[in-house]
Amino acid sequence: MAGSEKGTEKEKRHEEWDRLSLVSAGFFLALVGVILMITPNYYDEAVAFVKDFKIVEVSPNITLVAPMSNHPVVYRAVAQFCLAFGMLQIAILGLRFLFKDSVKRKAGTIATIIFWFGAGYVSTLLLTQTIGWFAYLSGLLFFIGLWLVVRNLLVLVFFKPPRERV
Repeated sequence: MAGSEKGTEKEKRHEEWDRLSLVSAGFFLALVGVILMITPNYYDEAVAFVKDFKIVEVSPNITLVAPMSNHPVVYRAVAQFCLAFGMLQIAILGLRFLFKDSVKRKAGTIATIIFWFGAGYVSTLLLTQTIGWFAYLSGLLFFIGLWLVVRNLLVLVFFKPPRERV
């Protein structure tokens, strides 16, 4: 009997394999390629961006690295990538509802949409020099935290495991 339970468990794990995440990963890689192709002189701009980092003392005894000048080509490419990938996640969410995917996967996709659009927003603010480098990093950390909270909160609110009968 234990062998048949293992077989069933293995089949269940195989059914839970997430093909939409594979589509998302493939689109991620393709989008990186497209952004690199459509961004003029991206390689040189990216090298200049990395070489521009210096150690900055942000508070007594606290140092971080930051670019010393603005790099609009890099920031624009990052913002475009984030916003395009966020739009893909909306399509993925629609497919998750269409295929009646699990609440956990839907919640994860909703949280992912929030993260990518948030990252695109703060990247745009960095591009327009509305915020500085450290505010940008703080914004990214905020959206990572929001991603975690939203994903887990949605699962708690909408996922009700079956109750055991006494």
